[in-house]
Amino acid sequence: MNEVMRIIRQRRSVRSYRDRPIPPEECRNIVEAGLYAPSGMNRQPVHITVVNGKERIDRITAELKAAVARTPDNRYRDYVGAESYTVNFGAPVFMIVSANPARAVTAQADCACALENMFLAARSFGIGSCWVNQLGSVTGDDAFQRFLQEELAFPAENVIFCAAAFGFPAGDFPPAPPRRGSSTWIE
Repeated sequence: MNEVMRIIRQRRSVRSYRDRPIPPEECRNIVEAGLYAPSGMNRQPVHITVVNGKERIDRITAELKAAVARTPDNRYRDYVGAESYTVNFGAPVFMIVSANPARAVTAQADCACALENMFLAARSFGIGSCWVNQLGSVTGDDAFQRFLQEELAFPAENVIFCAAAFGFPAGDFPPAPPRRGSSTWIE
């Protein structure tokens, strides 16, 4: 089987991680894979914020919990509000993928393509990953935006479209569940 197809079929969301740092070179390669993703009209609007370390990641969790609590009718209120919730499932690296929508009308899709490339690159190194949706739900929260800008050097004009946890799985990679998607072929 083609190596790319093998990696695509093996990639799964991982929600339990070992307490083992990702080597810097592999982390750089994961980010580079994201920056090489396709983008609409080749605008390349993607910005990746890489956060290492439990203390900073815990701070992101705390700030997110506060922002979700302040956001009326936030669809993640119960999930994020749970005492056990963390943005990273215990992974040593957390990455935020953002873009300035004024730079590209396809900013959201561009960020999603970047994250998929990052997931596949991570899997090729034996590193697990898991998409984290909740940060995008508080993009309009001023206090959360200030935190991102002041603590994480987050670009003020950017919007969070994706985020993910990265680390070495605590156990085996989960098996692939049956595929539910479909396709139509017209010949």
